[in-house]
Amino acid sequence: FLFVKGGPIKSRIRYEDVTQISPSTDILTGYRILSAKKSIEIFYKTGVFGSVKITPRDEQAFLNELKKRCPHAKFHSAFQ
Repeated sequence: FLFVKGGPIKSRIRYEDVTQISPSTDILTGYRILSAKKSIEIFYKTGVFGSVKITPRDEQAFLNELKKRCPHAKFHSAFQ
């Protein structure tokens, strides 16, 4: 599972359910665990929202690990 936590909000997303990872600068819509303008949006099959926007401390290390755990997911070209 990918464990997403921001304050009192916690989510667990199965790696198998992750479908796409994209950069995002939209802070006005969607389920987000952040207040920063630049973020990563993770789309997944299950859950109420279907995607979550996060800002990991070390973005590159996070993306590298996510690529290992979700080889089936589509990564936006900005992350290649």
